Amino acid sequence: MDEKRIEDFIGEVLSRNAQEHALAFVSHLRASGMVITRFTYHGEDTLHWQIKFQGENAGYILLDAENAGWTVMPVNSIKARFANYEADDAMKETAWSNLNICNDGKCGGCSAGTGARRKIFGKEIDNVCPMAYNFTNPDSTALKLVIEMMGVRKSDLAKDAE
Repeated sequence: MDEKRIEDFIGEVLSRNAQEHALAFVSHLRASGMVITRFTYHGEDTLHWQIKFQGENAGYILLDAENAGWTVMPVNSIKARFANYEADDAMKETAWSNLNICNDGKCGGCSAGTGARRKIFGKEIDNVCPMAYNFTNPDSTALKLVIEMMGVRKSDLAKDAE
């Protein structure tokens, strides 16, 4: 029997509006050569998927059945490349409002106290978590930014493979 794909879960779990955005995003990832694989988080059977390019981690997608929502977490999105990255004001505000600020390790994403001062889209911000972004129920502006971040990650991974 074939294992269910993320698209199947999106159709079962998310609200209609969230489905539209999530399916378009997943389609974009697949079209750009990314692989999406379900994984177990902390030994639990969760609705978590890892996004990979050329076998390397590029991010995560989490589905929340209880709230009919979803979250995208791009990896390496706090790189120096994003310190003064060219973006319009709406994109910058979207980036800043979706940042993870370290809260003594209580988010579960890292060890306590690993947040650092980072310059992101021209703004200095304290205690930025190493897993910098959680885009929860991203709208079209947030998805545009996530797609751009994923493109940068893909480009970096392609260069590393050369």
